[in-house]
Order: sequence, then structure tokens, then C-alpha cells
Amino acid sequence: MIDIKDLIKSRYAQDSDLKKSFDMPDSISKRILRKSCRKFKKSKVSKEILISLIASAQAAPSKSNLQQYSILLIKNKEIKNKLSKLLEKTAWALEAPLFFLFLADIRRNQIITEYKGYEYKNNSIDYFMNAVIDASLAMQNFINSAEEFGLGICPISMVRNHLEEVKKMCHLPKGVFPIAGLSVGWPDENNEVSIRLPIKVVFHEDFYNDKDMLKQIDQYDKTIERVQPIPKSKQRHVNVYGFNEKNTWSENISRQMSLSERKEFKKWLKSHGFNLD
Repeated sequence: MIDIKDLIKSRYAQDSDLKKSFDMPDSISKRILRKSCRKFKKSKVSKEILISLIASAQAAPSKSNLQQYSILLIKNKEIKNKLSKLLEKTAWALEAPLFFLFLADIRRNQIITEYKGYEYKNNSIDYFMNAVIDASLAMQNFINSAEEFGLGICPISMVRNHLEEVKKMCHLPKGVFPIAGLSVGWPDENNEVSIRLPIKVVFHEDFYNDKDMLKQIDQYDKTIERVQPIPKSKQRHVNVYGFNEKNTWSENISRQMSLSERKEFKKWLKSHGFNLD
């Protein structure tokens, strides 16, 4: 077992202010030290492990047990090649032995409701959100179990940049859309643990309080610069803003937030069976 103080230092690159030391269960220490994988061995993942992962995903909490999600494994080489071209810089995602789409799915319950003789009246923004959360929780359960097996994973949000193409490729009917892709396989690299925002920025007690947030972010930027500097190649939108001598986390996310992304997303969802009323 690993001491909590060591885990905190690894994740945040700063000493813990915990006064007591205690040993963590191995499964929890793995969660705290988890990291994404972007390079995979060619080795296959057995059917037994695959079914275990699907069962784990389905064990996730679900709003009112509605289970408004589906999981699509992409096996067809032609589809994988097309997806790979769409993802461009993220094409490595399709080199993993397994590539999934986790789908928010309100269609299934619409069909069931009408089959039972009722009128479906919950095609709303709330049920859209419920479906996205259901799919997200299922994906996180899947990820946790995959990493327990020693598999590497990486979620791929870029599939939402190409919703129409993905819809046609994978025959996604109305009321079903991908929240993310997920690459899964035996890791062929050992990445660093990403340094996260300080606990004080994210964790609040009783009342939301961001009084010292900017001061904490400034300190976080300095920690990233010292421990895990962001390379020039990962600076955001250099074609618009040019290169910055200090490529800080806050500068990078500010650049990303300053330009609109997926502006047609709502329009596409509404044309694809999600009313969002």
C-alpha cells in the first residue's frame, strides 16, 4: 500500500497538509495515480475481459434505472479507417485493439413507452442531460474496471466534431448520439501523472467560494511550468494568437475558451431527435 501523502504529492506536485498518515487500499491509490494511454500494444483483449467490462459499465448508477445509454464497439476495418481520417491528429485512437462509442440513448425508452400504449412526453433538456450522465457514469465504471485489468484507456471527445459523419457511418438512429469515443488496449507507454488543479480550487464546503481562485490558479500555473511544462506543440490556437514564451495552463484553456467550438451542436441534436425543450 502507498501512503496518502505520497499520492497527493504525485497528483498535485505539492505536499499534503494532512496531519495523519494512513495506508490506502491499492484500488484507491490506482485511481489517484491514474493516467491516460495513447499508445497501445497489438495484443488482443479477450472476450471474457470485454464482457466483464460491459457488465461493469452496466453496474453504474442510472437515473431512475432508466439506463439511457448504449455502448458501440467499432470492429469494422473500413469504419475504423474512416473514423481515423476524421480524427486527424487523434487518429492514434483507432490503433487501440478496442474502440468504443459511448452513446446517450433516449430512443430505446421512447420505443418501449409507445409499445406499451403510452405517449412519450419526456423529450426534454432534462432527459437529454439524464442520458448524457447515464452514459458518462457507465463509461467511468468501464474505465475503472479496464484499469483494474491493467488496460490503458483514453476518452476521445473529438468524435463530437464529426457527428453527422459518425451518425451515417454507424447507422445511429434519432435519439442516439456519441458523448465520446474510448480507446482501450494494453499500454505500450508509461506516461506521467497529470498534475491537477489544487483541491482548494475544486472542493468547497457548505458554500461555493472562489475568493482566492485566481491566486490559486497563478500558483498552479507556476507548478505546471516547473514540473510539467506544456510544450510549444501543444499551445492552443497559435494560428490566431501566435506562440507564447510561457505556455501556462490558464493561458492554454483561455485560448481554447475564446474561440467557439461545435457551434452547430444544438442544431444537430434537435435535428437528430433531441427536442431540448
